Parts: sequence; structure tokens; C-alpha cells
Amino acid sequence: MTRVAIEKALGNVANYLEQNNINVEVLDDYSKGRTKTLNKYDAIVVTGGDQNLMGMQDAVTKGQVINADGKTAEQVYNELIDRLR
Repeated sequence: MTRVAIEKALGNVANYLEQNNINVEVLDDYSKGRTKTLNKYDAIVVTGGDQNLMGMQDAVTKGQVINADGKTAEQVYNELIDRLR
């Protein structure tokens, strides 16, 4: 099953992903920027509110980073599925 980390502010996206059989975990402040923690996810969905949100530009993760800024929950889901193929 696909594991996705998502920022707390994206509750509507998290709900949509869960309804479509995606395992979603909300990132807490402790998890943000911790490469070891982030590597356990297939993808990370961020709000895009900051250019270097969560330190993702500097962190090396095995997962895809998806910027949800300006996107519907369905668009985020479709991008996630496309990237994980």
C-alpha cells in the first residue's frame, strides 16, 4: 500500500487520499525536515506556502514531493498516482 506523509493543513486532501485507498500520515513538527523519518513514505504532500517548506530542498528523500498549492484534492491524487507509476 502507498504511504503518504501530508502536512496538517491539508486535511481535505488527506481525506480524499484515504477515500482512495492511500495510507496517509499527518506530519507533525518533529517529523518535518527529518530525512530518516521522511524516507519511510512513498510521497510527501506539502502546502507550498514556503519556498523551502520543511527543509525539503535540502533533505534527501526517496519519496516524491508533491506541492499541493492551488490544486484540488483530486489533482493531488492524480499527480501522486502518475508519479508513483
